[in-house]
Amino acid sequence: MGKRALGTAVAPPPATAVADKAGRLEARGVSVHFEGLTALEDVDLTLSRGEILGLIGPNGAGKTTLVNVLTGFQRPDTGTIWHGSQNMTSWPPYRIGRAGLGRTFQAVRLFSSMTVLENVELGAVAVGMSRGAARVRAAELLDWLGLLEMAPLQADTLPFGVERQVGIARALAGHVRFLLLDEPAAGLNETEADEMVGTVSRIPEEFDCGVLVIEHNMRLIMALCDRLQVLDEGHTIAIGTPAEVQEDGAVRLAYLGGEAVSAAIAAGSSEAEEPESATLLRIENLHANYGPIAALRGVSLEVRSREFVSVIGPNGAGKSTLLNAVAGAITPAAGDIIFEGTSLLGERIERRVAKGISLVPEGRHIFPALTVAENLQIGATTQTDRAAFQTDFDRVLEHFPILRDRLSSSAGKLSGGEQQQLAIARSLLARPKLLLIDEPSLGLAPMVIDLVYEILNRLRSELDLTILLVEQSAARALQAADRTYVLGTGLIRLSGTSEELHNTRLFDDAYFGFTSGDETTR
Repeated sequence: MGKRALGTAVAPPPATAVADKAGRLEARGVSVHFEGLTALEDVDLTLSRGEILGLIGPNGAGKTTLVNVLTGFQRPDTGTIWHGSQNMTSWPPYRIGRAGLGRTFQAVRLFSSMTVLENVELGAVAVGMSRGAARVRAAELLDWLGLLEMAPLQADTLPFGVERQVGIARALAGHVRFLLLDEPAAGLNETEADEMVGTVSRIPEEFDCGVLVIEHNMRLIMALCDRLQVLDEGHTIAIGTPAEVQEDGAVRLAYLGGEAVSAAIAAGSSEAEEPESATLLRIENLHANYGPIAALRGVSLEVRSREFVSVIGPNGAGKSTLLNAVAGAITPAAGDIIFEGTSLLGERIERRVAKGISLVPEGRHIFPALTVAENLQIGATTQTDRAAFQTDFDRVLEHFPILRDRLSSSAGKLSGGEQQQLAIARSLLARPKLLLIDEPSLGLAPMVIDLVYEILNRLRSELDLTILLVEQSAARALQAADRTYVLGTGLIRLSGTSEELHNTRLFDDAYFGFTSGDETTR
């Protein structure tokens, strides 16, 4: 199925869909706050027709919020949105769509009971085209993408990569002047991601439009974009070419902790090495999927008894999926998870907890309506000896004295740092041998993060715990861990001690994904 150039059979778009042909899409001084949290603060953005602009930044930087503002799904607290000379700040989404802005979403949102042709056709009808003209437009777009033979298929029968392509076709069907793509390569394998690069790269010239791309796949974004704009904590921290952004210290600081990484490595490497202990957990060639999305693609790693191992990588790398597979929250598609020499495949979550595996989930997942004491008791559901439970309970509170003072308070009234301590304490009451911790620093102030990591190191020493932690903050993870694995797009890209990672130029490439090979570097 070759991709073809578009013909000229389609009628011109209705007048309402054409606005300022020579104009630009601009955000000026945009700020958005959610209940005291800053999602965007005084952000400017300019997208010209004919260019591809990448919008990148760490998890929670404000990227999707900005796209929602541009397309009318979120009203800014301050600032304005302009399409050429038209102020669109107060326009509803349908009017913005008719003015020439099309978008896709992080999750594919095709109408499953409709055909591929009908899904694309709907995008044209939505901006005012007649049903007949919309059908011609849809067929022409599918032909351009090499998908015309799939036009009569029902959308819920499509492979995931094709779903993504159809979503782009539907967004283009409205004769767009600007196309906004929210993570178009999410869940695609590397071959499909390369095909996506090829498709998106041809859009500006073919459709005379500008393209804005949000994407966590750095290899893709660097290959695709003319310019990049980097957000962090709601602020623009860098704008430039891909080469300029790669060398920008503020970008490295946002993703990795900047110079803090070197300092953390130096601090971690100064400690004396302990004798190598027996392997407690071994993961072999693990594959895991979320529906059609391949989250892990052959991951292998090991954790030795009483070792602190971290897994780092950008958002979407597969870190949480890895922990959930070990805990039993998801079932792997292939591979093996071996704990104390025995495979865990087929073991239910409660059996894994009884064997000594406990998970502190991302976002903590405490029960806000229950008291602190009741939350802690939930962690000891496998404990049948009441006297032993009371001993464990008292011992845990020695490590978390702030919780002792709040036992009768509802957990929902605790601060974020206190809730994180509660989540860790709750997991300890299951008497784990292996403690799995997912993003302990998420949403916490730096001083509170220091406290959490101080507690983890103390627990490891005093309780002989083994810890497997996933973390987006590379500096924090490298400082705490004996060894670190760098995960990217479901693959282990690099592994070693903090000092070993510091002494290789491959670290930044492995973390950001600038390299293109599938090989695991050790």
